[in-house]
Amino acid sequence: MAGDDAPPMFSNTIALCLSCLGCVVGTGNIWRFPRIVANNAGDTGGLVFLLVWFMFLMLWSIPVILIEYSIGRFTRRGPVESFGLLLGKGYRWVGGWVFMVNLGICCYYSVVLGWCLYYFIHVIAFPLPEDVKTATDIFLNMSGSYYPVLTHCCSVLFVSLIILKSVSTFEKVNMIFVPILLAIVFGSFVYAMTLEDAVEGIKYLMRPEWSQFGKARLWVDAISQNAWDTGAGAGLFIVYSIYMPRKSGVVKFGCLIPLTNNVVSLISAMTTMATVFHVKVHRDGLNPKNATHLKEIVAILSSNGEANTGLTFVWIPTLYNLLPNGRVLAVFFFLCLVFAGLSSMVAQMELVIRTLEDFGAKRKYALPGTALTVMLLGLPSALNINVLVNQDFVWGFGLILSGMSLIFLVFWYGTHSGKGNGCLNIMAGANRFRREIVNEYGVGDWSLPLLWAILVTFINPLEAVGMIGWWVYDQASQTDPPWWSYESETLFAAVSQWFFWSLVLISLQLFCGNRFEGGSSSYRQFDLDDDSGDVMGGTAEVTLIRSGSSHGMVTSMTEKSPLVES
Repeated sequence: MAGDDAPPMFSNTIALCLSCLGCVVGTGNIWRFPRIVANNAGDTGGLVFLLVWFMFLMLWSIPVILIEYSIGRFTRRGPVESFGLLLGKGYRWVGGWVFMVNLGICCYYSVVLGWCLYYFIHVIAFPLPEDVKTATDIFLNMSGSYYPVLTHCCSVLFVSLIILKSVSTFEKVNMIFVPILLAIVFGSFVYAMTLEDAVEGIKYLMRPEWSQFGKARLWVDAISQNAWDTGAGAGLFIVYSIYMPRKSGVVKFGCLIPLTNNVVSLISAMTTMATVFHVKVHRDGLNPKNATHLKEIVAILSSNGEANTGLTFVWIPTLYNLLPNGRVLAVFFFLCLVFAGLSSMVAQMELVIRTLEDFGAKRKYALPGTALTVMLLGLPSALNINVLVNQDFVWGFGLILSGMSLIFLVFWYGTHSGKGNGCLNIMAGANRFRREIVNEYGVGDWSLPLLWAILVTFINPLEAVGMIGWWVYDQASQTDPPWWSYESETLFAAVSQWFFWSLVLISLQLFCGNRFEGGSSSYRQFDLDDDSGDVMGGTAEVTLIRSGSSHGMVTSMTEKSPLVES
């Protein structure tokens, strides 16, 4: 039996599956994805965006998510100390970028979660809007008031209470509310498909406008949305996989959870499009086959608040107003959206807390410190929706840089120990990572194939560099607003913030890196070897071999098992 310092584990596979799904299914699917699709759909259709978005799921998000699951389960540490253990203390600042992107998202995510909380209360207290104008006014009045500050703080407090009780509490919350959320989302989709002229919305969504392939912003939005949608690069799965035993298949989870998540996103977009076209065609008499009328409908899809942030909050209440007992369903919808958002934010705040604990902070201090930090840093987004749009722009694309950090870990892990030259030596890190940390350490999982090593070694870096270069060129070419202005979505606004926080991380590494030892050169691994869920097999020390002062590697699992037989 493991010692008292064994970390808590998920109680069963269903709880683990629903918690991982709840970690990513929420506002990213129902709030963010439909508006990003609408912003990138052309005058005649949005299929091009969907194709690029799905391509990045397979070629970017899933490979990065597999890295997160693997290192969290193997090291039982947050991202900063995982980099320190696997590469050496000098690389903690690279893992710190994963931490920083997650914190940046968390601070405005709580504001969006607060919007969901506000709407949950609003649909209880007031009738649903009867038309789009009323629904739009409700959103604009809410976002321009001080209510977002109150609900932002409430969101942080609720998450803090859930985290206070650890994994046993939030897995129970996910087991109840994630299935209900999915049932309501799918039920809304089925009903939306029965609405008159709803098919016109689906046709628009699935109709290609091939010229869209040449727009850099579409490609950037597609990869950043897929990363935002699935959580790729945010480090969330590093935290959740800390509570996963060896027999939990990280390859299975890393492939199936993102696919399921993106199905939910697509359904949410189809529901929104069907509702918009039904209302504009059936009620307002517009003809989508008429080019002028179609442009008017498309303009409506892109006019619900700054950067289209209110699309879901305008059209979802409008949809439920068309349903029998729609107000009751709306209450359940926003309640479940609140809990889905809570489950995602639980992982975000847990990552911050876990990182602080890795460096010796007690949880009773790390938790309130994290809550206070998120509250304060999120206040500008709560007070001004333009700030929220800016933060979503900066840190949404920042996920690509965070994903590059994780790819760097795999590439550098064991590269200098590789035998031979050329591609074999370049792929030494990825091959050693998939062999030791995934295939040999995992129990009963799918084997991580060589294709993954090729993707993270060659394809993913080219994707990231290409997208960043194209994005910079596109942003620098803009004149309204010019790239050097500090507007919500400009090149200077993003790069200046990334530069500032990079300096902070490097400074912490230089001046404080040796003061905090974090995890020792050996650390404990725990496992669940039987079907009952009991912690079995005891613990064993896994030694890190330091190669000079630059990086370290974990010894091969064939050399020293991470478990000691009972």
